[in-house]
Amino acid sequence: MMTARSNQGGFTFIEVVIALALFAAGAALIVGLESSAINRTLRDRNAQQAMLAARRIMALIETAGPKLEIGDQEDQPVDEILQTLGAPNVPSDDAEKSSPLDGFRASLLFKDWDLPFENVQNPAMKKISLIVSWGDAPGERLSIDYLYPLPPQ
Repeated sequence: MMTARSNQGGFTFIEVVIALALFAAGAALIVGLESSAINRTLRDRNAQQAMLAARRIMALIETAGPKLEIGDQEDQPVDEILQTLGAPNVPSDDAEKSSPLDGFRASLLFKDWDLPFENVQNPAMKKISLIVSWGDAPGERLSIDYLYPLPPQ
């Protein structure tokens, strides 16, 4: 008499559970890496926008030269500071479009800067401190100090 043997191939329940656990761990790792890459990209984009805004503000200050009559501007929207400095407004076709600088704030501080030389009429320079921020975290701000020569009197 022949006996019937069951010789089916397949996976045991434990093997399937282990494979699913490995797949889940790998998927979680990939999602975490992707999220980190997105956050890094957003942070870099914001830093680039802050640098461009700072360059534009400083260019307007340099263009105005000694005739610039503006006081300290503390924690103002960047667009308002640009308007105060005389930046041309770019008309928008779409009223719902937002500026790329929405959410960016800046502080612009002016201070006389004396030079430690005897034959120099002080104050000889102005120190312009510009801080552009786009959030509350320590890494979400850009600081620039710029020395601007005053005309001889």
